[in-house]
Amino acid sequence: MPRTVSYRFEAWDMLQHLFKVKSISDHTLRFVAKFSCKLDLNRLKKAVNISAKAFPFVRSTLNENRFRPRWEDKGYTADDMVRFLETSSVDESVNRFICKGVDAFTGPQLMIEVIRNENFDTLCISINHMLCDAAGFKDYLYILSDIYINIDNEPNYKPAAMGDRKISQIFKTFSLQDKLKIMFSKNDILTHDLAKFEFEGDISNPFIEKLTVSKESFCRLKDYAKEHNATVNDVILTAYMRVLFQIFDHPIIVPCVVDLRKYLPNRRAKGICNLCSNLICNIGSDIGMSFEQTLYKVKQVMDKQKADISCIKSLAIMEMVFDILPYKFARYLVNKSYSNANIEFTNIGILDRARLAFGKIEITEAYMAGSIKYAPCFELAVSTFDDRATFCVNLHGTQSDRNIISHFLNELVLELQNAM
Repeated sequence: MPRTVSYRFEAWDMLQHLFKVKSISDHTLRFVAKFSCKLDLNRLKKAVNISAKAFPFVRSTLNENRFRPRWEDKGYTADDMVRFLETSSVDESVNRFICKGVDAFTGPQLMIEVIRNENFDTLCISINHMLCDAAGFKDYLYILSDIYINIDNEPNYKPAAMGDRKISQIFKTFSLQDKLKIMFSKNDILTHDLAKFEFEGDISNPFIEKLTVSKESFCRLKDYAKEHNATVNDVILTAYMRVLFQIFDHPIIVPCVVDLRKYLPNRRAKGICNLCSNLICNIGSDIGMSFEQTLYKVKQVMDKQKADISCIKSLAIMEMVFDILPYKFARYLVNKSYSNANIEFTNIGILDRARLAFGKIEITEAYMAGSIKYAPCFELAVSTFDDRATFCVNLHGTQSDRNIISHFLNELVLELQNAM
């Protein structure tokens, strides 16, 4: 009987798994792209198979019933991962697909559906968040796109195999002095606000509520940020905090996801993985009278947070605990010590139009959405493609919950528009 090929299960894999166990989120990342015409399905399947050779985790299942969990390669192929649907109800079919979660234990860890009407295709891709964060998912999408383009010209084309997925690749980049500074720093990454939305919640009804801002509006937002010596992220976070203030009547402490690849050479990880932490936006008790005043406070806090390397501490400790202690004990300790904020923010960033190229077929719209939360958790996510920003809030909830979120997104965009 042939030996099962397996791959390392890392500390971040465990933490994302606990998000599902603790009913925080469904640990699935989603990507949707609408094309100007139709994809070559056979070529797409070939590209998926080649990508799985470079990153075989996508064709694996999780085996947690051993001393150390492992990702076990089940040899899934594109026939298992890619589905094709012809329909006149594209939007409905897209929503149905992207609201499904990936099952770590049954696999595969990648699900793709090409949804076609008479004129164009929409490509939907979901991946297990245990394997990677949004930046890692983008890396996979760029690899897949590159393979799709090159396999005709280079029949034996294959990308380099993925390497190190450990958090320690970040820690290793620092000097001994900085490592000591990180480990002895005061780490407030688990500082949370007690405020929460009073959602009804419905675990049987996952949904993704999204709102896209036009290219014209987003370019005005970028100009505004530049005029105020701020980032686009600062401006969006300011609007987010001001709308939250209208609801809760005090400034909310907001954890903001940060990509730790900024500490790596060329911002490139050795493998597709999770390499993110949180920065804490806490502007104190005064929101400020105007948008500009809030923006000034947010920028001050975020500039200071970005310069602080202490956000690495909790992840470094988690990986040490995971690597040294028996898995069940490590999982128990992390599960006991980790607490999740009720309200969060993540900027997924830019989906690179040049790198998301599928030959001569143009992508007309694209966005990425994160995990679908369980009540009362609330996370605003934003991704941009071709200077169009898409805001998403995902929840297992009722229609009433969805109405609350829809209203929130409208107020957020209105806050941005009024400031420009």
